[in-house]
Amino acid sequence: MSWLNFNLVPYIAKTRILPDTQVATQQGVQTRDLMSYLAGIKCWAKRHKVEVFALKRDQMKGFDYLSPQGMYDAVNAYGLPSAIIDLDCAAQTDTRCFIRTAHGLTEPITISGVTKQGGSLSPVKSTLTTSLGHHYLNDLMSTDPDALVITSGSAQKANPHLPDDLMHTTIVMTEATDDSYIFARTLASLRRCTLAMERFHKPAKLDDPQARYEELKHFIDDFTLPRFLRRALITLLRKIIKQNIILKARALLSLQPIRRADAEDLDKRIKGKIHLELGMPFMPNSDILTLPVDLHGLDFPSIARINDGIAIDGLHRDLNHPIPSYQILARITLADWTCSINNCVNPIDTDGLTRDFTRHANRIPHGWIIAQKAMSESKPKLSLKRTDLRGILNGDVSLSHVLNTFSNYSPTASCPNGHALKSLRSKGIRRLRDMGDWRLQFNGVWLVDVKARPPTHPACVFDPKSVTAALTGRKTLVLKLEGRNVSILHGELVGLIMCLIISNPNDADATLYSDHLNAVRLIEDSKTAIIYTPGHASEVSVPAQMNREADHYASSAQRHLRDVFTAPIPTFFMDEFTFFTRADGSIESNIRTYVDKSQIVDASKRIAVGHQQRMALHLYDTKAPPEYSYTTAYSAYSAVVQLYARSGQLPTADLLYSRGKAHDPRCRMGCNAIEDQHHIFVECEQYTEWRSKAAEDVHRRTESKLKEKGYEETDAVDLLSTAKFLFSDKPDIWPLQYCTYFLGHLPKLDHLMPKKPGVDDDKLSRTRLAHHIASDWHTAAIRLAGRIWGDWQRKMAMKNDVRSRKT
Repeated sequence: MSWLNFNLVPYIAKTRILPDTQVATQQGVQTRDLMSYLAGIKCWAKRHKVEVFALKRDQMKGFDYLSPQGMYDAVNAYGLPSAIIDLDCAAQTDTRCFIRTAHGLTEPITISGVTKQGGSLSPVKSTLTTSLGHHYLNDLMSTDPDALVITSGSAQKANPHLPDDLMHTTIVMTEATDDSYIFARTLASLRRCTLAMERFHKPAKLDDPQARYEELKHFIDDFTLPRFLRRALITLLRKIIKQNIILKARALLSLQPIRRADAEDLDKRIKGKIHLELGMPFMPNSDILTLPVDLHGLDFPSIARINDGIAIDGLHRDLNHPIPSYQILARITLADWTCSINNCVNPIDTDGLTRDFTRHANRIPHGWIIAQKAMSESKPKLSLKRTDLRGILNGDVSLSHVLNTFSNYSPTASCPNGHALKSLRSKGIRRLRDMGDWRLQFNGVWLVDVKARPPTHPACVFDPKSVTAALTGRKTLVLKLEGRNVSILHGELVGLIMCLIISNPNDADATLYSDHLNAVRLIEDSKTAIIYTPGHASEVSVPAQMNREADHYASSAQRHLRDVFTAPIPTFFMDEFTFFTRADGSIESNIRTYVDKSQIVDASKRIAVGHQQRMALHLYDTKAPPEYSYTTAYSAYSAVVQLYARSGQLPTADLLYSRGKAHDPRCRMGCNAIEDQHHIFVECEQYTEWRSKAAEDVHRRTESKLKEKGYEETDAVDLLSTAKFLFSDKPDIWPLQYCTYFLGHLPKLDHLMPKKPGVDDDKLSRTRLAHHIASDWHTAAIRLAGRIWGDWQRKMAMKNDVRSRKT
């Protein structure tokens, strides 16, 4: 039966036997798609002020007590092989079943002709059976004048602005495993449909982010962390939060995203539970708690970032959905949003992102509004561009849409008024193609080679890059690709595409040479010969000489990027709606990951300003700290100290005094100084010996690492001197003139690394040495800070105990 299920499900999807709006066992459809689809119907009705009636019916679970005859009727009706019936009859004959009771399992009973619950074929049998009723209802409503037909507002006015305005879809029923909705425009029609199917009960909330927020809020508030004999480790708390709260929150948010403010409130509630377990008096910073370790955070998950990623990904999925019914409804919703609500300005691209649509919550799905707001607040702004613009080139755009768009971008310019448009429509001139057409011509340039140059140094995902593509032959052309996600492969392929487009397609002798062997193997073009030529070859042949010429142009263009034109991005293999930013170009990778990384970078930059420069990471060494102390360590007290120290929330006398919790801000150990974090960890004489001993250990380990790599002490005087004074205020090694080791910061190490001919010729080995030293210093720094603060807390507790006894 598993083999039959494995082959039957893809066949059903390929032949589209199941109705589009029947979710169960439908390949390419998720539960969130149905929720978004229903939200689109609801918002369409609100948007057009149309009364739509719907019934939710609940049928007995088909895979629990399904009569096999229903599935057999479906097999015959759909023309499937009768061998499926024979195989199922054999599987359902003389089946042994056990009944579970309070006293254990009973003796087996033998039954025949009943579908077994949990069988591999049970879901398919259920959907095939219920699909008969679904198709029957579709046939009944095909001639019903009160059937629900979804079209855009422009189409209803007989003035379609865009090609999407010509789309329409008839919605009769949406169906999950055992629940379904029946739709109609009148009660009489709905009554007829209901009598033809089943009765409904238990309404469900659709497109209601507030209800989803309340559900998650109650779940988080009611969640109880396990009790331990000692305080829970922060590393353990992180795992518990991830595995118990975040997993459920992610699943619920995928069905219905919530508002950004509500998501941030949930993050604060989780932070409150963590803070309560850690036993500190003042709350830490949420951003520091949820930043990754390499940006000096504690790597806790953020519901706000997860929610934004899910909402944005959901909008993209709706508009590019593989099932036509879902896609058509989404396109109609976007067409109405663009033309009926936003005056022909695309709300998810360029200028449309500057507008707030919160007040249109019942006319546009909440998930879309949440996604649009998150895209507009992204830095840089995240657009969802349409890659297929054939409608404009073909003139399938109404004159009203063109003039509205023109008026939005040039409000002071004069353009034809409504009377002129009405006169044109009376003459049958409604679209742009009725006025004229675009004509494209090819020239006879013969191009023979392509060369691209990547950035001169490796960069991270959010660093700017530059790639140039050079074409040479009868004429020479150099173009650049901009964005943070471009690579040399993009340059090679764009160059090849431009060669094939610009060269004369009627030239039978046209030949294209490329040093990109993989592209030559993959590209097949019947009109142009594509031949591989080795790059950087010393031959004197024509292809080799032209390759050197193209290489020269590509290399030289890197020094004059401002004067080089940008290459058009080929979009014919992209989704019709593809994400885009000015910094990255088109984004085809996982958008949830991109949104998460982008918001992480924004949060890091935001908290780097102010906050007494505690998180100004750009001033210090940028090597990532070792994750062990923050995510895996058995005793992670140093990570707790780092969380509150970086947040500026350690209960020092200065902080307690500023908040009215103490009468004196001076050091409680007797020093004549203000007791702030810097004083405790760097200046207080109580811990001078500890700091000196820790510095000696760091100096000794650093010297040992250098000797292992072949360096002498005289080769690394500056580095060893920095190690010796790592826990002291030495202005020439700390960028702000004072020591900040207790925040996990280190002085910049790259310029301190020793250089010795013959020893550090291997750049990779030298980089590894720098990372090993930075990791060792960081671990020593946060452990020293943890020791000092733990001892400080113990002594303060003893003082408070003595004081309370005296009183």
